[in-house]
Amino acid sequence: MPRTVGGTRETIVMRGHPRVGRRYREEHYPGHAEDGAKVLSPSEQVQVPWGHRRHVLMTENFNPLEPTMREYKLYARGVGPLLEVAVSGGSDRAELLQYRRGAGQLPQ
Repeated sequence: MPRTVGGTRETIVMRGHPRVGRRYREEHYPGHAEDGAKVLSPSEQVQVPWGHRRHVLMTENFNPLEPTMREYKLYARGVGPLLEVAVSGGSDRAELLQYRRGAGQLPQ
């Protein structure tokens, strides 16, 4: 049974073996945060200020609380999110500027 804190439930940021078409929850706090994602492609490429990467995973992110909002996110294995772009319902954009291996890891 997942732990809860203030009505929230533990969720998945990224599946270990993502498959095209598979959906998963990123957040689950009913009425407050209900973000989800769908895997679109495991083999994209992207250029961000940090550099160019191939074999990048692309997801479409959505939230039923904001039905017009859609966002694409691109992730590199071992690094994490490289680029996040709102494609509907907004104009947000986030790019990875720099990365240092081991930085930002949570203590065990």
